[in-house]
Amino acid sequence: MKRYIELGLILCVALMASCTTQSRGGRPLDSGSQSISRQADQLYSMGEYEKAAILYQKLAEHPSGQQNVFRLQAAHALFKMGFDEQAKGYVDLIRPADLGLDQRNHLYLLYAQIDLSAGNAEQAINRLQLIQPFALTRDKQLEYRSARAFAFALTGQLEASARERITLGSYLFGDEKTQNNISILEVLALLPAHVQERQLSLQKYDIYSGWVELASIMRKFNKGSSEFNLALDSWMQKYTQHPGQSLIAAGYFSTNRVNIGDISEIAVFLPESGPYVAHAQAVKEGVMAAYYQHQQDAQRPNLHFYDTQSKDIVALYHEAIADGAQLVVGPLNKQLISQLAAGAEFSVPVLALNYVEELFKVNLYQFALSPLDEVRQATNQARFEGHKNAIILAPNTMDGDRLATYFKNAWNDLEGDVLDVQDFERGAKDFSFPVKQLLNINESQYRIQMLSKVIANVESNPYRRQDVDVIFMVAPNKVARLINPQFYHNRAESIAVYGLSRVYGGQPAPKKDIDLEGVGFCSIPWLFELAYQGDLDKRTLQSTWEQFPDSFLSLIAFGIDAYNVVPHLNKLDSMQYQGATGRLSLNAVNRIERRLICAKFKQGEALLIDTAENITVDFQDNASEFLLERELLIKPEEESRAY
Repeated sequence: MKRYIELGLILCVALMASCTTQSRGGRPLDSGSQSISRQADQLYSMGEYEKAAILYQKLAEHPSGQQNVFRLQAAHALFKMGFDEQAKGYVDLIRPADLGLDQRNHLYLLYAQIDLSAGNAEQAINRLQLIQPFALTRDKQLEYRSARAFAFALTGQLEASARERITLGSYLFGDEKTQNNISILEVLALLPAHVQERQLSLQKYDIYSGWVELASIMRKFNKGSSEFNLALDSWMQKYTQHPGQSLIAAGYFSTNRVNIGDISEIAVFLPESGPYVAHAQAVKEGVMAAYYQHQQDAQRPNLHFYDTQSKDIVALYHEAIADGAQLVVGPLNKQLISQLAAGAEFSVPVLALNYVEELFKVNLYQFALSPLDEVRQATNQARFEGHKNAIILAPNTMDGDRLATYFKNAWNDLEGDVLDVQDFERGAKDFSFPVKQLLNINESQYRIQMLSKVIANVESNPYRRQDVDVIFMVAPNKVARLINPQFYHNRAESIAVYGLSRVYGGQPAPKKDIDLEGVGFCSIPWLFELAYQGDLDKRTLQSTWEQFPDSFLSLIAFGIDAYNVVPHLNKLDSMQYQGATGRLSLNAVNRIERRLICAKFKQGEALLIDTAENITVDFQDNASEFLLERELLIKPEEESRAY
């Protein structure tokens, strides 16, 4: 299935008609080629893209006045089939200067769609800026506006995305218009609360402001509550001619929670092959352990497992519904979640087992072992302990940049100061240089060397910077063991150090973890004896988790919660569920957040510490980070590949 699906960007027959004009230069078509061209156009219009592509490719091989047109048509057909690279190969052969205005617009639009399919949203925006929209047909306006709205959302330009959709709405009718209105609301629901409030304070009372106010109402009040209904009534009186009125009339704002009492069939979407099959198996073990624990329950739902590697994810969703599924749990892969959300209306709710930033959809719940929860709580803990000035140490990888940004945003939200961000080489074994760089030891040594050239027999020790009191370290267990001693060697033993859960290997290893002295982190309760009070604790399931690497232990706990949290989905927005992966609650965009426990290493042992419980934080994910979220938050075993 296409990675980029936005309002069904369907190329119309009008494209074929507009492309039949002759390109500059070249020989005219003979009658045989004209016949093949007409046949290809007909096949394309019928959705027979593979057959059409073969004919267009044949025509594109021969120089003619329409060679570039056939290249463009072949590229369109290949793109519709999902062959992005082959499609790009054809459009790369075309010189825009050799095309007329209509064909250039089509070329740039296809380039943008290919870029979006590959996740290159910024490049797509650049392509779209080359298009002259006044020359587009209505159908092409649909594609153009849809692509711009999607690209803006991917790059974190949420207001621009919503405004583009407002313009797009004037080209739509019926169900398409309704879905576009829902998309406007879903995009604006992702705006941070303070941004919503600032925009509403302008009191413009235009269409855009009306959507923002609706999104704000959804954030502030539980759907169906008396406060929600009162705010909605007030909105209706204020915006009497607003397009959102149609959503209210259609019942969009009626309570649409999962009716847990009626669920008897659950479909579980997990891969049975591919790179994440072992991770999926660990999750499945947890799900089945929880399932069998409830075997005496009279209303225990039936589980049906579906292989996400077997077919298109949207087709799989509809197959599960046809089989009677009333709730889908999964998929595990972030890309599949995005594809499913883009290609299906969720008549049956979905509890996705990962988290895609900036994705919000009615009846979609997202549950993940997300580092966002760990970052938020580690920074809360550090602030609770009185720290103010932070430096961040992370690998020079995409994952490292992403997590460093999380730490920076979270610390700034707590009114802490980030003084510096230092990276280190992926796969490094010696961390003396990046740590010295971080602590300004190198500058101190340089000053001493310069002074010794002026004053003979200077005796002085380099000193570290004195303006920092906490270090946030992004590193897995084995790497952290090499980094932490460098802080002591460079006289920074008084600086607090916090890492992510990956700093702990999952099993006690005092002799090896002695090098992690003083490092704090926040993780799931299930890994620590007595921290999780459920029946399926780590000791009970020892025979299960012993089959997996230590780094997979959290996935078993994740599977336990993925099953056990289902009966509580209706009330997670108002009360917490005490799970194996933390205390679970539901935020305004239907992401299940985890309240973790925290620990510090002392003499090689990870010992639980008192946890900061009630620090109020409005920690919002940075929208521009969507592009950095292509990989799974659940990493493969080979940590060295990520660092």
